[in-house]
Amino acid sequence: MAATSARKGGAIGLSEPDRRRGVITVTVATIFLYLSLYLYVPFLPLRAAELGASNTMIGAIIAGFAVGQVVLRLPIGIGADLIGRRKPFAVGSLVLATLGGLGLALAPNPGMLLAARLLTGASVAGWVAITILFSSYYRPEETSKAMSRIMTVWASGLVLGTFSGGIVADLFGVKATFWGAVGAGVIGTALIMSAPEPVMEKTGRYGFDTLKTVATSGFLLRLSLIGITVQFVAFATYFAFVPVYAESIGASLSTIGYITTFTLAAAMTGTLLAPFVIARIGYRATIPGTLIVVGAATAAVTLTNSTLPLLITQGIAGLGHGLLSAALMALAALSAVPRLRATAMGLYQSSYGVGVLAGPLVAGFVADGSGLNEVFVITAGVAVVGAGLASITRMPTNTNV
Repeated sequence: MAATSARKGGAIGLSEPDRRRGVITVTVATIFLYLSLYLYVPFLPLRAAELGASNTMIGAIIAGFAVGQVVLRLPIGIGADLIGRRKPFAVGSLVLATLGGLGLALAPNPGMLLAARLLTGASVAGWVAITILFSSYYRPEETSKAMSRIMTVWASGLVLGTFSGGIVADLFGVKATFWGAVGAGVIGTALIMSAPEPVMEKTGRYGFDTLKTVATSGFLLRLSLIGITVQFVAFATYFAFVPVYAESIGASLSTIGYITTFTLAAAMTGTLLAPFVIARIGYRATIPGTLIVVGAATAAVTLTNSTLPLLITQGIAGLGHGLLSAALMALAALSAVPRLRATAMGLYQSSYGVGVLAGPLVAGFVADGSGLNEVFVITAGVAVVGAGLASITRMPTNTNV
């Protein structure tokens, strides 16, 4: 009876109580993962500058977060589908987040800060396994709902992390945020290790032809290119040079933290609104239209000279980023059959990691060469390019790709 009930619930070999426990456990572990990864994010550029880093080096440190994502996400997705298990990779993600936080706390110079940042990037590569593990607790036809929910959890972790980071930095100093990340990583590791894992149905052999089928999907490749532009904008601006810009117009440490928190709270709202917006106007209007709005908000940063207008621009950008992230993740998951979804998600997430890498790197070079204002103008242009690509991509009319 348990197996039958579990099969109807989409998780083979799990009873309904275990399925619910899995949803709750992975949800809370995800929040602690992103607490560990984002408690210090608003202050990482400032910490790097304090240790003597140039704007170019600051960009490299922020971009270091992407290296592991680009290199490891596809292998993790392939490995998870190959062995039919996602949990070992999810556990590894939390362990690396903990070690990365420790490295950031102890780093004596920008070079060591970069090395630790590379480790945190390797950690977040495991997000592939976590998202597919979470969706495996749901029925196949509930994939869009599962992705919307885990993206809301993702955004909640970011909001809680940056908000808590602002308070911790004000009370105990910037360095305390890195030690807080270590503690959050330890708790998250313990939680994810206790999560039940569904047994994956063996419906075919995994080989090179299987990978080729997923990797040559024109739809998935176009989604990946759009995802690159979305992540480029986010990581060039509010994860990198918005804090630097805010400091240049006189914002305090706590205010910088609150701006980032507000941006991420808006992103969380965007993930919650995504299913309703898509149901009303469809993917084809939602994705390019939102990218245009995000581009306009990014360009408008150059017109701000106080924190309130800057806050408004980042709220709009964050709302758009959350909506786009949820929509694109759902489409990426639905582009493959359930047993190959980790591979498809690995390909999509490793591809958009190029945007995470290029965004702060390009922004750092531009900031050193031309100034901060040009960073936001060029980044707005990238958003417009993404909107153009989305407008010529055939999007599904519903959640069934």
